[in-house]
Amino acid sequence: MSGQTPKNGTSSSTGLLLFSGEDKPGIAAGIFSALSPFSVKVIDLEQLIIGDRTIFAMLILLDPAHASVIESDLTISANNLQLDFACQITQHTETLNNSQSKAKIILVGNSFTPIQLHKVTSVVTKHAGNIERIVKIADSPVLSMEFLISLPAERISNLRLDLTAIGIETKLAISLLDESRVMQSRKLFIFDIDSTLIQEEVIDLLAVRANVGDEVALITAAAMRGELDFSESLTKRVALLAGLSETVLTEIQGKIHLSDGAQNLIDILRSQGHILTAVSGGFIDVIKPLMDDLGFHHYRANKLEIIAGKLSGKMVGQIVDANSKAQALVDFARITDVPISQTIAIGDGANDLEMIKLAGVGIAYNAKPILQAAADIVLNIKNLDAIIYLLGLSNLDVTGGKN
Repeated sequence: MSGQTPKNGTSSSTGLLLFSGEDKPGIAAGIFSALSPFSVKVIDLEQLIIGDRTIFAMLILLDPAHASVIESDLTISANNLQLDFACQITQHTETLNNSQSKAKIILVGNSFTPIQLHKVTSVVTKHAGNIERIVKIADSPVLSMEFLISLPAERISNLRLDLTAIGIETKLAISLLDESRVMQSRKLFIFDIDSTLIQEEVIDLLAVRANVGDEVALITAAAMRGELDFSESLTKRVALLAGLSETVLTEIQGKIHLSDGAQNLIDILRSQGHILTAVSGGFIDVIKPLMDDLGFHHYRANKLEIIAGKLSGKMVGQIVDANSKAQALVDFARITDVPISQTIAIGDGANDLEMIKLAGVGIAYNAKPILQAAADIVLNIKNLDAIIYLLGLSNLDVTGGKN
């Protein structure tokens, strides 16, 4: 709990009041009824319900001369409400220290283990931080907990690095949001498409239709791991598609599925007024209808060459590779007048690396190790709308767990 006493010449006390017991109607009313005859100020307050039990905590500012009678009256009230009661009253004349920075640690997963929580809380202590409040902000489609902490401002960067490492080690999605990373201003989101915004790799779908699926899949996997130059590998894969009818491009659009949580995330971001963009090493010939249906503001991808109704095995124009993706982020930010610091990039492959490193916040989504090592946030669960919580949007801002 936190609060600050006003500066004045008189001695004052703070009272930390803690009630717990079986939840029932009338608890808050009974407690405030007992306090109402006294001249006190409520400076912090929280009530939690866990299972069928309630915890009601309050921090008050009071006259020291009234401390004993307030404690006595609250004890009687707690007995009448069948609650356990504890009280700690501290007399002081100095203001409480308010020099530390505030931040939020947000955890997202399907469930949490004691080992994961121990690592997170221990690293907060390592950086001289204090956990002031822990609350659940979502339980569906993912579980999300928010830790409100205070710590010296100069420790925030190193704490963020340590938390990212814990997330990778324990497969727990973690973000650290300080006061400079709030979601109140307009953001630009840039999504990789294949295996991020959608579940499939479009070139693999085309390869199956061209009866070269196994051969192309091996090249795709190596390229995404960063073992092959992306542009060279893409050129080789597209060459294997030569002779495929252009009608297949329309046919496979029906084989594409949004990643779990993608529609919900997009709906939330659009309702909040954020800008949606995408860039893909895949093909504009396939993804354009999807981008338009989803309401994306800008998008960029490779263009297949088509001659006499068939794929030639070549592409038109510059290949969209890692550097091109980073340039797309710069271009989209300039067009929409959003600072790079207010951009969020989400991707999964090695060709997303430069974009992830450049963005204000880079998110690795079920990504290859090379990308996880560079990202600000690592998300290793297959719920794209977990990003809603990792970026500090509360459960009240979410319209539903649609997948």
